[in-house]
Amino acid sequence: MELTSCPECGATAAIEERHVLESTDGPVEHAKVRCVTGHGFFLPVASLDRPAVRREAARPLPARRR
Repeated sequence: MELTSCPECGATAAIEERHVLESTDGPVEHAKVRCVTGHGFFLPVASLDRPAVRREAARPLPARRR
């Protein structure tokens, strides 16, 4: 699961789908985003407030043994 912030209210939002759409300047990656309060958007990934974070990657790493 990829998480980001809602473009409208700033709450936690999940990226549900990703699609690449063609444009005159070349392909642009878009994402379907749904926040915990119910807002939904389909927008370019570059316009998200912060980079998407995979939930697995957000967990702290285990301490290294010496």
